[in-house]
Amino acid sequence: MASGNRLPRLVAPGRRRLLAGLLGLGILAGLLSIAIGWLIGQLSAGYAIAALCAVIGLVTGFFAAKYLERVLAEKLGQHYVAQLRRGLIAHALRSERGPSAGITIARSTNDLSSIRNWIVQGLVPLVAGLPLLLVSGAGLWLMHPLLAASLGLTLLLEAALLAGLAGGTFASARSLRRHRGNLAARISDTVAARTAIAAGGGIDREVARVQGSAQKVIDASVQRARYAAALRGSALAVPLLGTALVVGICAAAGLPGSAVATALTLMGICAGSLGEWGKAVEYRQNYKAGRRILAPLLAQEEQWRGSDARQASTRDARELLGQPSAVRIHPPARDPDRFPVLRAQPGERIEVLGTQEQCSRLLAAIATGSYGQCGQGQAGVWIAEGRSEDLPEASRRKLVGAALESMVPERGSLGRALRYRHPGASMGKALALAAQCGLDLAALPQAEETRLRRGGEPLGRGQQAALLVARALLREPPVLVLDELATRLPAQGYAQLLEWLERYPGVVIYSGQLPGIEPTSSWRAGGWPAARQP
Repeated sequence: MASGNRLPRLVAPGRRRLLAGLLGLGILAGLLSIAIGWLIGQLSAGYAIAALCAVIGLVTGFFAAKYLERVLAEKLGQHYVAQLRRGLIAHALRSERGPSAGITIARSTNDLSSIRNWIVQGLVPLVAGLPLLLVSGAGLWLMHPLLAASLGLTLLLEAALLAGLAGGTFASARSLRRHRGNLAARISDTVAARTAIAAGGGIDREVARVQGSAQKVIDASVQRARYAAALRGSALAVPLLGTALVVGICAAAGLPGSAVATALTLMGICAGSLGEWGKAVEYRQNYKAGRRILAPLLAQEEQWRGSDARQASTRDARELLGQPSAVRIHPPARDPDRFPVLRAQPGERIEVLGTQEQCSRLLAAIATGSYGQCGQGQAGVWIAEGRSEDLPEASRRKLVGAALESMVPERGSLGRALRYRHPGASMGKALALAAQCGLDLAALPQAEETRLRRGGEPLGRGQQAALLVARALLREPPVLVLDELATRLPAQGYAQLLEWLERYPGVVIYSGQLPGIEPTSSWRAGGWPAARQP
């Protein structure tokens, strides 16, 4: 579970076997290292073809163990990151005011990469390396206690140096992440405004601003590289001191040449494992920096998902479709732009009055069900006896149809986008409805199989509006939410929309200037009483 500054547990179903396998491989590698060291000692005492073949076989087994360790580590890291990515993207889609595209991309690449690197190249070398070090240390102890003591002293010195560098590495990693996020957001916003920038002759200015942000990333990267270099340098240099201690102890104790060869082999294998510690500490600090950003978002997403799972409605969505339904909308009481509670009967057309920002936020909350995030039991959209926010998403989307300026079609086929609310709806009926709204399928070479991308291309603005309005109207949901997007419909499609709204069996809620629509009542912001309110 993600909570506060904690990420979901790594030891979880689907990953326990991988972790157990990594631990087993570490123990196996340690045993192989002892056998290899002993055989090399025997070879130093006297050449024997059988011993040489045995060493080659054991080295091959050691290679296979390390090969499998890397593959299992990648599987473990990817499995864990996939879980985090699902939560991160879900949070961005659920959030009332989601982050910019650049920030989301940075989080799903840089931050998730830091998590994956810590698991694959940091945590796994520790999990698999500690058994190897312990088993190798036991082998050195059997040869001479001082040899094991030299390995222990090497480990303590290595740990002290790495602990001293960890704090600066963490600070530099946080700084680099912050500057990378700012750069990604600036690039995303700059590219989105490319037409306005080109029209204003500001290309060079904006490129210079991007370069200014990029320079901060460069400086932060160099600063982090200083700490990374110190970490890795110490991780490689300290084992050399351990090797020197082993040689000195062997000479002082008068150990035979075979024992010296065995000790140096074991120490060399341990040095390779210790060399990974510098990278492990670096990746750990990068992981902590990424965790500070991701953990609160995932905790919030888990809270929202848990709220969605608690169904409180007394009616099923299928019972409310195809029949007139009374509607009650209760905004959160803590909302500074609070609207009064709305109660509307079937056939009403409610005009929302207030500032453009107030109206946009209110209609978006009704359309997305974001009232469910406010934590207040009464806030939400109630259709008949059932609260739409407490229904599963698959049911809620059938009760509320929305076509708003803030919407763009999803990436995928046009037919998929058109039936997004009702995947089971007839494609023929959906296309006929879209054609009445003004969607010109004849102009598209692949008709409903046309692939939409980049916010609705290749459809123009009017064609996108026709698609979104048709999707909102599909199967006449009890609540229909509209704003100025409807005015982008082709003239014939807008005229058809007006005819439908005159006899619409559900409740229509709209804002903005929509010529030709006669409201039956209004809904005002700021606590003013709306028409027909008790």
